Amino acid sequence: MARRTVTTGQQYKRVEGTLTPSVWRVSRLFNDQRGVPHAVVVNVDDPTNSKTLAGSILLDRRRFEEVVASVDPNDSGDAPVPS
Repeated sequence: MARRTVTTGQQYKRVEGTLTPSVWRVSRLFNDQRGVPHAVVVNVDDPTNSKTLAGSILLDRRRFEEVVASVDPNDSGDAPVPS
């Protein structure tokens, strides 16, 4: 089984606790003074709201679940070419 990791840009929401859980995007990763991995997450709907969590908390499926970004089926993924 592959080991799960937290990377910048990933999005998570709490599994329990609120009726409309906020989505949090990982903006920065760092290790604390003891070498424990942490992530700074920013609320997608309110970028002024951020918090720091241990990476193990985000990976705990009883607490958070990863939110997979939806893909627009009409988007080819190609950037427009300037004329």
